[in-house]
Amino acid sequence: MNLLALAIAPGIAICLFIFHKDAYNREPKLNLIITFLLGVISIIPAGFIELYISNDKQNDIVSIAIRAFLLVALIEELVKYAALRLYAYPKKSFDEPLDGIVYGVVASMGFATAENILYIYQANETGNGVSVAILRMFLAVPAHATFGVIMGYFAGKAKFAAKNKSRLLVQGLIWSIIFHGTYDFFLFLQKSPAIINHEIADILLFLGAVVSLIVGIRLSLKHIKTHRHLSQQTFQPTANLSIRRASPSDIPLIRNLAEKIWPATYESILPTEQIEYMMNLMYSETALQKDMQNNIDFILLLDSNVPVGFAAYGWIAPGICKLHKIYVLRELQGKGMGAFIINEITNRLHIAGASALQLNVNRNNTAKGFYEKLGFTVIREEDIAIGGGYFMNDYVMEKAIA
Repeated sequence: MNLLALAIAPGIAICLFIFHKDAYNREPKLNLIITFLLGVISIIPAGFIELYISNDKQNDIVSIAIRAFLLVALIEELVKYAALRLYAYPKKSFDEPLDGIVYGVVASMGFATAENILYIYQANETGNGVSVAILRMFLAVPAHATFGVIMGYFAGKAKFAAKNKSRLLVQGLIWSIIFHGTYDFFLFLQKSPAIINHEIADILLFLGAVVSLIVGIRLSLKHIKTHRHLSQQTFQPTANLSIRRASPSDIPLIRNLAEKIWPATYESILPTEQIEYMMNLMYSETALQKDMQNNIDFILLLDSNVPVGFAAYGWIAPGICKLHKIYVLRELQGKGMGAFIINEITNRLHIAGASALQLNVNRNNTAKGFYEKLGFTVIREEDIAIGGGYFMNDYVMEKAIA
C-alpha cells in the first residue's frame, strides 16, 4: 500500500498544483477526472505500439536517438495528445487558453501515474521499488508534467486563434516530443557501448537529462504564468489590484501614465491643440508638485505591482471631497478598475468622516454613464475658463458617502 501511495502521489500532487493555478475560472471536476482516466488508459495503446515496433535492440547512438524521439516520445505524446484533443479540447468548459495547460497536464499525469505504477512494481521485484519511486517522483513524473504544459500551452492558443489553429496544435505536439525525446535520449544513452566504458558517463548523461528537465520546468512555469495572467484579466481582472499613495518621487510615473491615457481619452472630445495645452497645464512636473503641496492626495493603481492607473482627490469643503483625476490604461478600461479605485477612495473617505464625493466630467464624455452606475448624480453644470481661450464644459456629479 505504501508503494502504491508513492506511485500515485506525485501525479496527484501535480494535478492539485495545476488546479490551484487555474484559480479564476476552474474546470468542472468531472471533466478533469475523465481526462485523467483517459491519460491512464492511453498507456495501453502506447505500450502495445512500443512493444510491436521495438524490435531493434541496438544501442548505438543513432538507434538510441530513434528510440527516444520516434518511438517512445512520439507514441507517448501522441496518445496523450489524443486525450487532450478528442475529449477536452471540444468541451464548452474549454473557454480560455489556460485550460489547454490544465487538461494537458491532467492527461499527462494520468499517463505518468499508470506508468509509475508499472515501473515501481516491476522494480520492487528486485527490491528497488522505493528507490525507483523516489527517483521518478523528482524526475519522470515532473518531466511528463512539463510535456503536458508545453502541449497544452499551444492547444490553448490554438483554441482561440483566428487562424493557424492546426499549425499551433501540431507545434505543441512537436515541442512536447522534442522535450520528451531529449530527456529520454540522455537516459537511454547510458546503455550505449560507445559511452558506457567512460567512468563519468553515467553522471554526465544523468545531468544531461536533469538539465533538459530544468529547461522544461522553467519554460512550463513561464507558459503557466502567461496564460494564468490572461485568465485573471479575463475572469477576475481586479483580483490582483492594490492601491498605494503616491509621493513626489512618483511624479515621473504619473506623467508617463497620463501621456498614455489622457490624449487617447479625449481625442474624440477635444481638439488636439486643447489636449496639448491641458496636458502641459495639468501634468507638467511643476503642476503635479503644486497639487501635492496643496494637499491633493495622489494614489497609484497597481495590477500585480505594475502601475496601471492613478487618481487624485482632496477636500473642497467640510465633509465634501473632490475626485480631481481618475485614469486607467485604455486596454484595461471596462474591467472594473475604475470602480475599484472609487470604492477604495470612498472607503477611506468614510473613515475620515466625509459625507460626499464630487467630480467633474466633460459633458460630451461617455464616462458620465459609468459614474451614474456607481451612484453619482449630476448636481449642476459649469464652464471653467482654463486660459488660452479654452473652457472645460463639465457636469458636476456627486455621490453620497454613507
